[in-house]
Amino acid sequence: MDAWIKQIRREFSNFQDVPSIISENTDNIQHNYELIYELKDQVEELKQEINALKLIQIISLKKTKQEAKNLS
Repeated sequence: MDAWIKQIRREFSNFQDVPSIISENTDNIQHNYELIYELKDQVEELKQEINALKLIQIISLKKTKQEAKNLS
């Protein structure tokens, strides 16, 4: 009989730990979403910078090509 009562108490004790675990997991999930959105913004910023660099490269190549054509 004592073993049965101890088992119930142990299981109930484990059950009491669940709300704190759920709360911690919820906080972790929220933090992960915040990190994901920050990274998403950084990726968008990098895409814009890459596009700007591509345009600069195209303009530079056209200018070089035009100068070479003028020298010919």
